[in-house]
Amino acid sequence: MRADPSSRLPVPRRAGGPALSAPGRPAALARPGAGTPDRSARRLWAWWLVSRAVLVTLVVTDQAFGMQQSVLGDLHIYAEWGRGLSRGEGMPTGDDRWQYPPGAAVVFVLPDVTHAYLGLPYRAVFVGMMVAVDAVLTAALVRRSIPAAGFWVAGLTALGPVALARFDLLPAAAAVAAVLALAAGRFGRAGFHLAAGALLKIWPVLLLIALSRPPLRSPGRSASIDPPPDPPPGRPTGRFPAPSPDWLRLAAGVLCAVGGLAALFALTGWWRDAFGFLGAQQARGLQVEAVAATPFVVAHMLGHGTAPGYSYGSLQFDTPLARGVATACSLTEIVVIAISALWWWGWARPPAAADGAGRAGVLVGRTLALLLVVVVTARVLSPQYLVWIMALVAVWIAMARPAGSGGLTVPAGGPAAPVPAGGPSWRWVALLLICVVLSQVVYPWRYNDVVQGRIMMSLVLVVRNVGLVTVCGWAWRAAAGSRPA
Repeated sequence: MRADPSSRLPVPRRAGGPALSAPGRPAALARPGAGTPDRSARRLWAWWLVSRAVLVTLVVTDQAFGMQQSVLGDLHIYAEWGRGLSRGEGMPTGDDRWQYPPGAAVVFVLPDVTHAYLGLPYRAVFVGMMVAVDAVLTAALVRRSIPAAGFWVAGLTALGPVALARFDLLPAAAAVAAVLALAAGRFGRAGFHLAAGALLKIWPVLLLIALSRPPLRSPGRSASIDPPPDPPPGRPTGRFPAPSPDWLRLAAGVLCAVGGLAALFALTGWWRDAFGFLGAQQARGLQVEAVAATPFVVAHMLGHGTAPGYSYGSLQFDTPLARGVATACSLTEIVVIAISALWWWGWARPPAAADGAGRAGVLVGRTLALLLVVVVTARVLSPQYLVWIMALVAVWIAMARPAGSGGLTVPAGGPAAPVPAGGPSWRWVALLLICVVLSQVVYPWRYNDVVQGRIMMSLVLVVRNVGLVTVCGWAWRAAAGSRPA
């Protein structure tokens, strides 16, 4: 009896993915062993445990391993604010270091309340909260895409202990949750997560700007790049259609988050000066790490200009020229965001996509491009801001390369070209990770060298800043050229 010839045929491969199973053979048995998703997920979680144990150790031991700067400085400030808020003293708007939206007050109070009732140290509760948020975010990415989760675990490890000693993981997790909810068609949840993140740090509102004009879906009308048909008599006319149920659910989710915080503030009396943080942001100079401060860093390295001074909770250049540059940077942010909003909401057609993941991928690409402009033109660029960028890159990878599709691909168009599914290329993802590693080298390990104008570390900071500008340019090109699959 002759063997079935099909058993000798080569097994075809999908582009960028694992081999397909042979006819009649279960897909789960086609590639046994190390390549199975379950084993990859277990390895990733083992890596997560080891890396987070290292980060927690660095936070707890602080400067025991030769760090020039302590990462616990902000934690002491958080504890001070938390005590005042829990005792009814209201928002600390008299402190020029208070520069956060009102929702941050809840984050600062929770560890203090836990300390009051359970006796646990504020530092331990806060770091535990951040580790828990990181674990939830990692789990959400693992379910969607192992490469995305791997990038996230590696990126946060590369940033170092500052990632767990600040609360930027919370708005980052909220933004990722909003994108995943949009991809699943759960617009109410997406609105809630988006608003919750924006109440902690303003940047998640960029998701709303990048979302584009209605409709996500309109009643009786599918998403299409073709012009909508003329409405029947009695229907509203004009360029913008009537709000769709999806948009109404999104707005309802936003109102739930805002209303919940407003009710809490009314009960606690925190509503007074809830927006006092805006004045502190406008009065700041140029922080040493800011991209716009690069010429001042070089001048200080060469022995010219003035040294940075401590003000508004950070070391910054505070000369009239530096303040003028900072003002110009703020105006640049406003102009770029305004033009993008007018284009995406007024003239650009809504992106056509076969599924929610494609639309979410376009949304994340646009948001990341806007966020990178905000970061590279900001008068302040603290290392924890890179958590925001890495969270969006991770969820963009998840939208472009879902579970089982393999890793990212490097397109023929070069490092700035998007992968076919609309995600980032490996090259600029790798450059971003290099920038993150250099950020940890600068702060907390060798920050004093930068402040003192030492040549080596000043050049490291310059290279990091140039890398971030390059990533920003690539992100804009990728977002402009990305199309949902």
